[in-house]
Amino acid sequence: MLNLELTRPLAIIDVQSTGVDPTTARIVSLGVLKIDPDGTEHLRSVRFNPGTPIPAGATAVHGITDEEVADFPPFRSFATALAGHLEDCDLAGFGIERFGAPLLQAEFKRAGTPFDLKGRRVIDTMSIFHKKEPRDFQAAYEVFVGGVAPPRSDSEAFVKASLDVLSGELEVYEDIGNTVDALHEFLHPLPENAVDERGMLIRAESGDLVLNFGRHKGRSAKDVAMDAPDYLEWLTGQPDIPVDMKAALAEELGSGG
Repeated sequence: MLNLELTRPLAIIDVQSTGVDPTTARIVSLGVLKIDPDGTEHLRSVRFNPGTPIPAGATAVHGITDEEVADFPPFRSFATALAGHLEDCDLAGFGIERFGAPLLQAEFKRAGTPFDLKGRRVIDTMSIFHKKEPRDFQAAYEVFVGGVAPPRSDSEAFVKASLDVLSGELEVYEDIGNTVDALHEFLHPLPENAVDERGMLIRAESGDLVLNFGRHKGRSAKDVAMDAPDYLEWLTGQPDIPVDMKAALAEELGSGG
């Protein structure tokens, strides 16, 4: 039983998507638990065909593949009904403020269905957790070492304290491994079909090279080369783009360089 006084319905929302950028990602699964002020609950969930390939990295998170949603309708088919279901609702969810709500807004906009956050209260349970459980260095020091961390002004003491925190993390989190390679992989996981060292390019089952970032995420390099050649020209000209990524694009597109 929710120990929360409600004056209007509260919709708790969970979205699973093709990516982490709410402006470009597409929803593949949506769960909504609507709670009326009298405590009545309405639970619904639905999957969508996002109309774009689901990157392997996203599938690794939510377990949903292209094949599993191939026969489902697109978001726009449910947009009007969903907007009606959420009418006059405040919203809640874990990470909803920065991701879930903006993604919903983007999907409704693409569907041509009015959906406004103005006048709604948005309760992010992740933000509550972070406010109540600080995630700064002092908090980490208390957990993994104990006591008060040295001030940042004492550089020698601080770097030693950082080592103590790392040692504590290695002891507590046995599953993260105890090698630098293992820690790097834990912090920066790459999809199995990554082509370059950053996972910015992946190899689809079809054999096509697919962009795994940015506004063209999920599209093949060949398609982007046809529709937006200026984008690839700009991209490969950036100084921080990995050499292996440039080489893969050159080979895929037959530029030779």
